[in-house]
Amino acid sequence: MPKNINPAYRVREILNSVKTKQDKTPALEVWAEVFAIDESDQNKKYVSISRCLADLHDEVELIRSEMLKFGYSENLYSSSLKKCNAAFAIQIITGQWQGPKQHITPEVLVALGFCSEILPNEEDLIDKADLDELRKMAADLRECLAKSTLAPYAKNIIEKHLNKIDEALLKYRITGVKALEDVMQSAYGEVIASEAVFEESKGSKEIGKLSVMWQKTKSVLDGVVDTNKRIGGIQGMAEKGQKVIDFIENFTV
Repeated sequence: MPKNINPAYRVREILNSVKTKQDKTPALEVWAEVFAIDESDQNKKYVSISRCLADLHDEVELIRSEMLKFGYSENLYSSSLKKCNAAFAIQIITGQWQGPKQHITPEVLVALGFCSEILPNEEDLIDKADLDELRKMAADLRECLAKSTLAPYAKNIIEKHLNKIDEALLKYRITGVKALEDVMQSAYGEVIASEAVFEESKGSKEIGKLSVMWQKTKSVLDGVVDTNKRIGGIQGMAEKGQKVIDFIENFTV
């Protein structure tokens, strides 16, 4: 098991997973595999991958700022972080993999390894079984929604929730549990603003499945976020997550 789970760990894990890909493989396909993006429309695939790479760039810059905060000289890791950002450059994803691959050197991986050990642990890893269960719940609800007789605007609200979960699961490998924390935060505002729609759909199986999905999301979060983070904004997020569940449960019967 890794010592600390943090941005440096996640970036290193991703780079380790792609460092041996064949040079002539389309870069777009390598990243699609990494982020589990199954999209036949090439334009949509490009947009999704571009967003993921932008998130990775942000994680790299977070490593830089955190290392500076802990007082480590930037010259010790700056060149390696620059190579990370070069590997994640959006403008080269339409070419072959040899473009990004040239930046994934042993020195980069060693520097990231040191950074991951230096920076504090932020969370525990979510079990793959829990992630798979969330994906299954989302797919099940989406299938149910396709056959639903709810009003179009009600289906649209639930579809928004599904899209949020899909995006969070996509981003988890990049940003960790923050992806799920953000989606719970976003859901809080969504459900409060849509109270009339939930009232109209009260007792439906769609609302029931949505409630169970959010309960699972919160239980997963509660199990992996470091207790030292459960202060301030994170504690507020946990409270909002519970309010989301309590609110939706009022419309399940």
